[in-house]
Amino acid sequence: MQSINMAANAKINLALSVLGKRADGYHEIDTIFQTVDLCDRVNITKSDTVTVRCPGIASKENLATRAANLFFEKTGIAGGAHIEIEKHIPLSAGLGGGSADAAAVLTGLDALYGAGVRAEDLSAMAVFLGADVPFFLEGGTARAKGIGEELNAIPAVTPWVYLLFKEGEKPSTAQMYRRLDSLPYPKPDIDTVERALCVGDADAFFAATDNSFSALWEKGETEEFLLRVGASRVLLSGSGPTRFAVFCDRTAAETAYGALREKGIVCFLASPAEKTQK
Repeated sequence: MQSINMAANAKINLALSVLGKRADGYHEIDTIFQTVDLCDRVNITKSDTVTVRCPGIASKENLATRAANLFFEKTGIAGGAHIEIEKHIPLSAGLGGGSADAAAVLTGLDALYGAGVRAEDLSAMAVFLGADVPFFLEGGTARAKGIGEELNAIPAVTPWVYLLFKEGEKPSTAQMYRRLDSLPYPKPDIDTVERALCVGDADAFFAATDNSFSALWEKGETEEFLLRVGASRVLLSGSGPTRFAVFCDRTAAETAYGALREKGIVCFLASPAEKTQK
């Protein structure tokens, strides 16, 4: 096998509670990740050196480049890869696109070279790249604690349709945390959210869920419109700016999607992905 093509699924945060700043400067979080079927495509071809081609991101700045270099360093494999990334996940959107691409590179290289890296070793590489990268190795629904690296899969029942839309831009995630530190902000009870998801109690989920970073974003006309046309909740993913409306009815979601597209709003319809697509 000389090449492999991988899907790198986006994620949303079904709930996110920022618990506070740690002594090491990082913030403790409690969140529920969910992969969705919006994804980048990552094509990896064997080569003598590591090169990455991705629209809008210089190769040396791409997390996929770091992932590939780390893989060859840790495994001791004498080889390289040319990596082509077809972007569909918006950049700097709170959807984990860069982390998803990096995880796809790790799993893709492991398969391409037949390295047989143990799951725990692949996860150790992933966490070195970023706290949320390990989640993307498997995807699905998982609760994450610490800085996002302490993962536990949960058997959630989420038969919803998500309408993701991106309005506005944000500074770096680090700056968003600094802004949050100066404000009162919501801290949803993730235990309650998880219980509601596991038993499929939509009403309890919608009542309990929130995102701490919502304190930094004003509700706008788009959110109000989506609630009027059938969305059960509109939530923020990560630190933003992407929001997602949760619909229990696909027809209503598709109608709303068409309306947003007519207004020129960048948006995507997505469904839960149980596991990272291969």
